[in-house]
Amino acid sequence: MVLLLLAASGAACAADDGIPALLKFAEQRQAPPAAPREETVRKSAPAPVTKPATKPAAIVGADSVRLTSLKQSLQQQAEKIRQLERQLAAAQAAAAAKRERVVVDIRPLADALKGLRQAVAPVPEVGALAASLTRAEQRSASLAAQLAQQQQRVETLLAERQQAAKPPVLASEADKLAYAAGVSLGRDILHLQQENRRAGLEAESPLLLAGIADTLAGRLRLDEAAIDSALRTAHQRLQQAQQTQAPPLDGKDYLAAFTRQEGVKQDALGFYYRVDYAGSGAIGADDRVDIVVRESLTDGRVVKDMELAGTVISQPLTRYPPLFRAAIEKLQRHGSITLVVPPALAYGKQGSPPAIPPNATMIYTLRIADVQP
Repeated sequence: MVLLLLAASGAACAADDGIPALLKFAEQRQAPPAAPREETVRKSAPAPVTKPATKPAAIVGADSVRLTSLKQSLQQQAEKIRQLERQLAAAQAAAAAKRERVVVDIRPLADALKGLRQAVAPVPEVGALAASLTRAEQRSASLAAQLAQQQQRVETLLAERQQAAKPPVLASEADKLAYAAGVSLGRDILHLQQENRRAGLEAESPLLLAGIADTLAGRLRLDEAAIDSALRTAHQRLQQAQQTQAPPLDGKDYLAAFTRQEGVKQDALGFYYRVDYAGSGAIGADDRVDIVVRESLTDGRVVKDMELAGTVISQPLTRYPPLFRAAIEKLQRHGSITLVVPPALAYGKQGSPPAIPPNATMIYTLRIADVQP
């Protein structure tokens, strides 16, 4: 029986088509027996029993070698079968694991849902923030309204300034008088600015003009207390600057500096003058002339200012002293002139104490306020 099995195995090995021979043999053993053919149903007569012949020694040795080879092949085929069984078992275990019910851990999903609910839950600070935002929007609207008002005011001021920038028409004597008064006031302001500069104080002209315009329009941007405080501060600074600055020029030095200015001339009487505004309209020799005079010293001290006092000198031209008559004759109606007069033509060696010291060089700013035939 063993020899028949080995012989069958050897035949399978001889006809190897890539499938293990032992596996084919096992499949054949497990396969159902084929139906017997009709011609083989009949039993054959039993064959006579014969005794095997004795094989020669050489044949026995060859069979032994072949038997050893077949055993080795059988062992290899058995090992392959075991490997295949193990692979089959592993595959079956994997398939069984897939068929098992899958248990899903939903705890991470629950935690995420809880965090999402907390994120979308109303925060106590949201109400306060909303109220603050509402107040901010209301304040923004209020500021926008104020800005619109300021812009309207600026536009109004610009329109007024453009209107004021147009040259005035001096048609009547009243127009000329008003214009001349403005010129005189402007010169006084320029003189004050020069004095302030010498003292180390500087005032910006746009702000100065804005103060004048606001005063004339009756809409001051500072209250009286603030204005008085600012003026006191300016006066204190001016006094401090006067105490620390160099001494003022004497009469001769001032006169020398004045003569170097543009437009300065010397009259035949000996005084120096500069026509600041020539005026318009000739003045007759017999006309009555009203003048306004500002008298000061070379150190800046003002002796008399008729402009601020609101007074005038009114008399016929022929009755004025030679110095003032010569100055008036260089002007026309509403003209103005600056005079620098040496001591000999003014108060002389004795002066006029206590206001005017001896040998004082005098400065006069003369403006023609009105002329009557």
